[in-house]
Amino acid sequence: MTPQTPNVSNQSQMTHGIQVGDTVAYSQSFLHRQNLTPDNMPIAQGKVKLLHRLDKGIVLVDIEWDKPGLPKRVNVKNLSCVGKSG
Repeated sequence: MTPQTPNVSNQSQMTHGIQVGDTVAYSQSFLHRQNLTPDNMPIAQGKVKLLHRLDKGIVLVDIEWDKPGLPKRVNVKNLSCVGKSG
């Protein structure tokens, strides 16, 4: 079996439309699943610096956050785009 390169539309689906340079925040569904709210988790935004496409459609995103103490690398499925680059 040979590996297949995803087509452009699949790549966009895998990254939830997030691209390098975009501004992102944790998605409401992720915060809800973690029992976090704006009261106990400061609203943070960050710039996407790099996308890492791993096996099985997993995409990790390197982020430069505006708040300290947040992980540098996050699964794209836990993010929402709040501003497009460009």
